Amino acid sequence: MIRFSSRPGVIYIERLVRWELIRRLSNGKLRFEANNGESLNLTDQEVAIRWLTQQWIVDEESLRSSATAMYLVVPRDLSTFPESVQKEAKRRHHYVKWLDPEINAYRPKVWRVMIQSAALQIGDPKPPAPSTVSAWWRTYRYTKSMLSLVPQRGKHSGPRRKASYDAFLDVVGEVYMTRQRLPKLAVVDALRRRILAMNHALSSEEAIKVPACSTIYRWIDDLQQDMVDAARFGAEAARVKYRAVLGKIDVGGVLERVEIDHSPLDLIVIDSLTKLPLGRPWLTVAIDVHSRMVMGFYISFNAPSAYAVLQCLRQAILPKDELLARYPDVKGPWPAHGLMDLLAVDNGRDLHAEAVEAAALEMGIEVLFCGAKTPWQKGSVERYMRTVAEGLIHRLPGTVFSSVDARGDYPSEEMAVVDMETLVHVMIKWIVDVYNVTPHRGIGGRPLDRWYEGIRGRIVELPAYLQQLQVMTGIPAKRTVFHYGIELDGLHYNSELLQLIRRRAGTNVKVDLKYYEDSVADIHVFDPVAKEYIQVPARAAQYAEKLPREVHRLIREHARKRFGEQCNEEQLLEARAEIEEIIQQAIKDKRMGTRKKGAGLLKHDSVAVLGNQDPLEAARRPVREALPKPPDALPSGLDDELPEIGRFGSEDGHDA
Repeated sequence: MIRFSSRPGVIYIERLVRWELIRRLSNGKLRFEANNGESLNLTDQEVAIRWLTQQWIVDEESLRSSATAMYLVVPRDLSTFPESVQKEAKRRHHYVKWLDPEINAYRPKVWRVMIQSAALQIGDPKPPAPSTVSAWWRTYRYTKSMLSLVPQRGKHSGPRRKASYDAFLDVVGEVYMTRQRLPKLAVVDALRRRILAMNHALSSEEAIKVPACSTIYRWIDDLQQDMVDAARFGAEAARVKYRAVLGKIDVGGVLERVEIDHSPLDLIVIDSLTKLPLGRPWLTVAIDVHSRMVMGFYISFNAPSAYAVLQCLRQAILPKDELLARYPDVKGPWPAHGLMDLLAVDNGRDLHAEAVEAAALEMGIEVLFCGAKTPWQKGSVERYMRTVAEGLIHRLPGTVFSSVDARGDYPSEEMAVVDMETLVHVMIKWIVDVYNVTPHRGIGGRPLDRWYEGIRGRIVELPAYLQQLQVMTGIPAKRTVFHYGIELDGLHYNSELLQLIRRRAGTNVKVDLKYYEDSVADIHVFDPVAKEYIQVPARAAQYAEKLPREVHRLIREHARKRFGEQCNEEQLLEARAEIEEIIQQAIKDKRMGTRKKGAGLLKHDSVAVLGNQDPLEAARRPVREALPKPPDALPSGLDDELPEIGRFGSEDGHDA
């Protein structure tokens, strides 16, 4: 293997000449400039050969300024050329070795006789001239490489041809390799104008011939396409397009590495009672890399978040026996559970959140943040997402498939019949009775068998207390304890145990706590003396009952607009009723996106289904119509009895 630098600024020394690497051209070659003004374009392999044969020596001082731009490369060998080119190179090598110019000095008459003998040896009807063999020797003598005897034909065969191609390299960089993405024809026009301008300063004998349109197109196709795509579509697009799998993740046993990721499901889910489509939910999945067993999942209408990750992680750690008992038709076991060693996640904001890192730290789990937009770094879970789409989701009524072309004219909204409860049920049954017992090519067996094999040599660890796992999956925060308790999102939390912490400190003290997105009814506060979490309820218990935190934030904002910053519990209850009416209307709205947002606010997800809860139950009730208000009472003094007046007569009843 040859190691050499390809970063601009590196200098190679050839006797008294210093060749500096200027830049990489659009055709992939490296442009060098000498200290005497000469320029040279070489491929990586040609540079490697010059360095290997010590024709070029690297200037160590230049390496210091070019940092570490080292990579591995193997020079091209003769077998990579066409057979006709290989035959010609071997023919030339035969004559050079036969004449052996290192011993036999160049003498045309002597060489001509020797060339005839060499031609008879291989049956060559057209032997070369002595001057031709001498030219081959001058090329071969420094490198002693067969590649130096390869015929040099093509776009650099003559000085005029070389000048037109050099002009092409300049033009293609200015016109074609830009984010504007001009067509190839723009290169043809620009190159023709460039060559015509160059010919004004040249004589008719030196004039450069304008290449044909097909020739220019061929030159463009011969460019190094990854560099072309990087210039035209961006470096990130080129990196994704030309990504390469150069190795694999080596995992020795189960629970050593678990990968977690999100994906929108290609399925429209409906409300179980109203039958209205709610939209496409998100699926969060945790996969054990060694066995490919699904550790846990979470389905929600909300976009990926730390809450989704923590709920999926919680199911991944806990045993699944109680969960399977809810579905008698699920026949197989689901033994995947336990605390993992490493959790591989995306580098997104949702997975990089403090809540995920804090929970993993408390459970002794190492978190590995994979690079942005690098799904191949979590290949196991990414491959599972495609498997569940093709094996389950695309077979359910209401699927939207993976693309518009695949969907065609399939009426997804009209065919949708799967509600959240059914989706969770079907997902569990498919994981347990189909996926876990289907042979997996990547592991050479069934995930269920691979799990049982791997679990024999490992002790599965679980949190000592179930409530401790709930606390670990909460979102961390810091607040100060006052006489009225702790204020969080506009709500006050207080209890005797919380005030005991304040009394022990003798002043208002800042404490660590955990709060939850699915409910504002209580929080857990860490007691710094007892070294344990205590549960602290909300003072406004009636208001906070079964209220998701996101809905509370909407209620609080609505109450601020109506009643100002300081709102009492009655005003919050009134604002809650008004917001719930808005969510009720959203659940029944004509637009599916609005219905999906309403379902997401109410935490209509797999956790609610497995907890025998239906967050949409209250939202399905008829929207309360405002009752007409009675008329205000008349002011005092205006409700006195008026004297009776006859219809046609005076006050005493007689006609006037």
